[in-house]
Amino acid sequence: MDSAIKRRTLIIGAGQLGSRHLQGLLKVNSPMDVFVLDPSDESLQVARQRAGEIEHTHDIHFYSTWEALPAEFELVIVATNADVREMIINRLLESHQVKYLILEKVLFQEIAAYYRISVLLEKYHILTWVNHSRRMFDVYSQLKNEMNDGKPKVYQVTGGNWGLGCNGLHFIDLFTFLSSSKVLTLDTDWVDNALLQSKRKGFAEFTGTIKGLLTDNSVFQVTSFPGDMTALTITVFNGDSRYIIQESGTPQIYVLKKDKGFSVEKKEFTMEFQSALTTKLVISLFEKGTCDLPVYKEACHSHELFIRRLLETYNNVTGLSQTILPIT
Repeated sequence: MDSAIKRRTLIIGAGQLGSRHLQGLLKVNSPMDVFVLDPSDESLQVARQRAGEIEHTHDIHFYSTWEALPAEFELVIVATNADVREMIINRLLESHQVKYLILEKVLFQEIAAYYRISVLLEKYHILTWVNHSRRMFDVYSQLKNEMNDGKPKVYQVTGGNWGLGCNGLHFIDLFTFLSSSKVLTLDTDWVDNALLQSKRKGFAEFTGTIKGLLTDNSVFQVTSFPGDMTALTITVFNGDSRYIIQESGTPQIYVLKKDKGFSVEKKEFTMEFQSALTTKLVISLFEKGTCDLPVYKEACHSHELFIRRLLETYNNVTGLSQTILPIT
């Protein structure tokens, strides 16, 4: 098929996550010109290797500089670290036309960046979503429908050293999705008074508990214990039902309901990985012009609260007065 009618897509950031996005793109049937941009030869090599694991008929172009890229893209996925994401978006939109934009989280490390990018996206009329991918899991969509009783719930996440700063927002977003609500308050009083070295150089990590209240009066606690990394468990409670969700190890959901005497019922949990989710995401965008991820404005609400509170903790622990929270 002539390349002029192929859809142009771009992935910025070709590391571990970006290369999984690439695999997902390559499994889409619509013919594409796929561009991958990363200044690191090592990251580009990872992307090449993982692209080679997928049978496809798309054209792939790997570049380390912006100058080689075309001027227009139907879809761009920004899978860089948070510290450079604002700069990348500015660079992208000043010289390229973009229809759909997908951003990885944590979005930005500075509160002011959320507003600056919001203005930019509105200026260029870019349809933008944030990759809180659990919203796309079939099992969580089914759970949301099953729990649609209007009652406030108690949400908990517990595990050992799983990355509270890096991954906490994924679960907070999941709770807002399941409750069809927003975060009303969020505090970090129970976050530990110590910082960990993130697995990504130059970034900090936290342990302890983040807690909050949703607008439907549901409450949540997200806990990462210090020490060894252990599998996490998600629990959801209301007056009549208990759901205990084990995503790793042997994925399983344990359901206990009042009308069944709280006897334990096991349900299968299918973990959906990014390479498969990206395929679903891109097909939805190409066919419907939308997807199941939260739009930028919706995601910003939780992100800004999260960054603001953790930044207070970070400054208290370090004795600094920074406006930048070094998480990604």
